[in-house]
This record gives sequence, structure tokens and C-alpha cells, in this order.
Amino acid sequence: MNVAYVEDDRDSRAIFSAKFRADGIRCDAFGDAESALEAIRPGAHDALVIDIRLPKMSGVELLSKLRQRGVFAPCVLITAFGSLGLMKQAVNSGASYLLEKPFSYAELRRVIDKAAEPPASLQHFVDRGLVRLGLTEREEDIARLILKGLSNGEIARVSGISDKTVKQYATQIFGKAGVESRAELFAHIFPT
Repeated sequence: MNVAYVEDDRDSRAIFSAKFRADGIRCDAFGDAESALEAIRPGAHDALVIDIRLPKMSGVELLSKLRQRGVFAPCVLITAFGSLGLMKQAVNSGASYLLEKPFSYAELRRVIDKAAEPPASLQHFVDRGLVRLGLTEREEDIARLILKGLSNGEIARVSGISDKTVKQYATQIFGKAGVESRAELFAHIFPT
């Protein structure tokens, strides 16, 4: 599991990051929204943990911007105080959970595990599956069109390439996924 943890309090960030790592969870920790916004990409993390109170940009604003950029990982927003207005903002920004401070690592881990359980968004499944394949940017574009159900001819028209080139890309994508067909690619990206 990969977690992005955004917390401006240095001690909290260090303690929780170390606990994640001790549990075998990769944790990318950020001290401010700007650096997180610069580094977090679609499909790169299984869950986001974001403090609502950050300097310059709130956690709610950060989450909204990440969603606009196509980051659909489940998100836990953490706050020192809870209010109905804050809960409404959190839900409207796309948060999965709102966790009030103080909390233990065990509580945070339970919430993250619950947030990362299926069903996640369909887009998040696609992003995570494609990131794991290590595709080039062009291969990823073609793979997304394949997963949308477009035929080779439709992909060729949309992408401005020949049918033969689409077939070559499809073969490369299938090879990286260890599959032999579109149906197997779907099953690889959306395991049951």
C-alpha cells in the first residue's frame, strides 16, 4: 500500500510516517499543500491522508485540486475540530472520511484500510492498474482507450495514428500486463 500523508506538524508527520513504514506501507510525507500538489499523481497512491489546516492552502482546497487533476484515491481528512460545516466541505471535496484529532495510529490505520477497500472509484482502479504496468505515456493513452471499449479503428481515428500502429501498441500493452486479449486486460485492471 502507498499512502500520501500531508501534515504541517513536523512531529506528527515524522511519527505517523515512521509507523506506516514499520507496517510495510510506503509513505510519501509532505509538510505543505504546495509540495503535495506538485508530487501526487493519478494512481500513485492507494490512500491520501490530509490535514485540513495547512499553511497557504487548506486540506479541502488541496483535495479539490487533486480531484481536478484526476487523483481519485480515497482520502481521509484530519482535523483538530469537527463541525457540520467542515463535514459538509469535506464531503463536497471528495473526502472518504473525516477523522478528528487526537487519534491513535491504530485508529488512523483502521480508517485508511476501510477507505481503501473496494469499491473505490472506477477511475482510481484504472489509474492504479495502469501505473503498475509501467507504461509509456503513449501506451497509457492507448490503454485508456482500450479500456473504454473503443475498437482499433476508433482508437486510430481518435489518436491520429494507423490501425497497424494501434495493434502494435496493444501488443506492447498486453505484453507488459502479461495478457493476450482485451478481455484479459479488463480482468487484470479490474480483478474480482
